[in-house]
Amino acid sequence: MNDGGTPTPSIGYLHYDEDLAAWPAAEDALIADMIEALRKNNEHQYDKSKKNRRLWRNGKPHAVRDAHSKSCAILRGELTVRADLPVQYRQGMFAEPGRTYPVIARISTTSGAIRSDQVRGVRGLGLKVLGVHSPSGRRASDRFSADANQDFVFVTEPVFLFRDAAHYAGAGMRTAKLLSHLPDAGMMFLNRVLRGARRIATLAGRELPRNLRVFADPNYHVLGQTFYTAAPIRFGTYVAKLSVSPASKAVTDLISTTIPRHDPEALANVVKDHFRSNGADYVVSAQLCTNTDDMPIEDATVEWSEADSPYQPVAVIHYPPQTAHSDALARFGDDELTFNSWRGIDEHRPLGSINRLKLRVYEESSIFRHEANGAEYLEPADLSTFPE
Repeated sequence: MNDGGTPTPSIGYLHYDEDLAAWPAAEDALIADMIEALRKNNEHQYDKSKKNRRLWRNGKPHAVRDAHSKSCAILRGELTVRADLPVQYRQGMFAEPGRTYPVIARISTTSGAIRSDQVRGVRGLGLKVLGVHSPSGRRASDRFSADANQDFVFVTEPVFLFRDAAHYAGAGMRTAKLLSHLPDAGMMFLNRVLRGARRIATLAGRELPRNLRVFADPNYHVLGQTFYTAAPIRFGTYVAKLSVSPASKAVTDLISTTIPRHDPEALANVVKDHFRSNGADYVVSAQLCTNTDDMPIEDATVEWSEADSPYQPVAVIHYPPQTAHSDALARFGDDELTFNSWRGIDEHRPLGSINRLKLRVYEESSIFRHEANGAEYLEPADLSTFPE
């Protein structure tokens, strides 16, 4: 142990340093410009809702998130830290082996528009762990200093599709506008074109660039997919990326299976079908950073080598059989809740340019959505407010 009471880092793992959390002042103006552009995407979707009663909720037009706007599952469960967790992984909320926390999860599709589930793309997982306190009393951001929960935000890709805030300001903003404005028919046509391009590339021994491949992948069953933080976070003494992967047979059997064709609500329907009579277990794993040359903090497009640092299971999430999706659950998860990885303890502070971007972007999108919908902000202290 060192003088601060934390485990001395094992040789080979990068020791967290405050310099890794530096926030360049030049990013602020760039992020402010992106917030303005993304606000226009929010307004576009809200205006579209005013003209289409099928997009209404609670009898009135409905504002949505500027990304991951459509949920297919709102789940309650428990996260239990592994009882036999190796000492170097006993960090932050995982410091106490065997500790159990209530959790709320929201699974969604990537688009900033309410689309048919037949449109391919990245899926997201917002995970809210309830009642997480830091021994130091410090939170990752002063914006959430009054909260006592730990949010993690995951996607079905091990890396982010854009390197940093500057990269996102160009290619990322063009992609966000496309995902917000292109009609479903146009998106599905693009999916078909890219699937054809992928087959041709495979025959030639090549792969499509990742930012195109995600729109050509099979339309997988979401409960069989693995989710990743993609960008790094502080992991107590260390730096890590996290993943959530299927563990119990009920969901490992769904790996590589696809959802029914032609059903625009296929994702929510298969999720509800599953949880009507089944539970699900998922493993939470941490991949520790070894060095910033091979495992950069600021470039979120670089995949960290699992040969150099494998993902180590640190906890299990158990979801019991439940409703999984309904109008009441959608109002709760889509309209009232927010998921922001900066809501959490300082021991799990988000790191890197993409995470710095998300702090403000997610916050501003939440403000617009709550104000437009007249929805209350809800930050649950326990599962008593979870609707069934």
